[in-house]
Amino acid sequence: MNCKRFLVLIAAAMTFPLAAQIPDSALSAPTLSLSGAGGAPAGSNASVEAALRQALLGQVATEEEVEKALSFMPDVVADVNGTKITKKQIIDLLISRKISQQVLALTSESYLRTAMQQYVDQKIDTEILRQKAKEAGFVPSEELVKKHFDEAMEKLPADQVEELKLQLKERGFTLESYRDEIAKEDDIQSNAAIAAFEDKNFISKAEKAVTVDDAEKFYRENQQKFAVPENITVAHILIQCEPVSATDSKEEKEIKTKADKLAKEQIDDIYAELVKSPDHFDKLAQEKSNCPSGKRDNGKLPAFDKNGETIDGAGQLDPDFAAAAYKLEKPGEFTKPVHTQFGYHIIKLLKKDPKGYVEFEKVKDEIRDFLIDKSISEQIQDMIKAERAKGDIKVYEFTPAKTATKSATKAEN
Repeated sequence: MNCKRFLVLIAAAMTFPLAAQIPDSALSAPTLSLSGAGGAPAGSNASVEAALRQALLGQVATEEEVEKALSFMPDVVADVNGTKITKKQIIDLLISRKISQQVLALTSESYLRTAMQQYVDQKIDTEILRQKAKEAGFVPSEELVKKHFDEAMEKLPADQVEELKLQLKERGFTLESYRDEIAKEDDIQSNAAIAAFEDKNFISKAEKAVTVDDAEKFYRENQQKFAVPENITVAHILIQCEPVSATDSKEEKEIKTKADKLAKEQIDDIYAELVKSPDHFDKLAQEKSNCPSGKRDNGKLPAFDKNGETIDGAGQLDPDFAAAAYKLEKPGEFTKPVHTQFGYHIIKLLKKDPKGYVEFEKVKDEIRDFLIDKSISEQIQDMIKAERAKGDIKVYEFTPAKTATKSATKAEN
């Protein structure tokens, strides 16, 4: 089972277009970010957590309120080879997701119509996949969800699993209780069957078909995606202290001023020792630095460019820190104490790298995974397109509130 694919399908079942109204960061499923990747046919890469966050927006809407908001929808919104997709199913889903009164009140009808149209289209694709999975013998069940969920968790990096556990704990779930809860959902069960179907019919084939040579060809033809600016790598020793603020009280200013003086004395002592014994830097970083990087990696920080932006995209360094670091010329050199908003630093240059490109060996696995995902998505979309063309699929137009439903029309594709 491809764990990434399964998590994307879970996310598709647990999210809803109205979630776009919620300004909250989501825990991303483990997907690649190279531009041009094919989208998952059954939904987006949003986290399964996004659904839970909707409950934070206020009082939960009643069934009557949701039904009134969707009054422009016909009772049957689509028919896929005899299987009806109904407004009642969508209402029930919104209620199960604890959609709030605030979201409904703040969402315009035009946006709501667009969101529902997108969702119905997504549901049609999912129903086509569900029917194909059923034909192939993959039956939805709680047991299938739990099995695939456990397999996916085993394949995720430990830090991502821990992050997910923390996110769930804040909402009263353990990993196991969350698994058991979502396993009850019909959509999740269907998507587990779909994931198993995709794994057998598309994923395994794509993994065999896409080679390292294909990855290298992509690398050569898309060099700019792997461009790296001139950058340096440094280590530092930090003695932390808070800067005095204009809003501080007289007492707070006195405390911070004293702390600043002590920090300066401590960094000066460290600098004096380094002048006598430069090879003590690693030892002092481990013993004295207030930055976690000291004990973790002798004070080493991610490589960054002249603007202080890290090459890995992890963040931005303090401009005074970056400016001081870039004045160092040779590996092994270190600065005098540098004052920033975080305190006092001694910065040691480890290496300088000219602008260039990320080595292929460092990204070949990521590129290959990206190409596999792209191939899978394209194959599945081609299959869905073919099924839409030959199948008995009807989409019923949304109408203005309290007017008659228009007749069904064959979906065009």
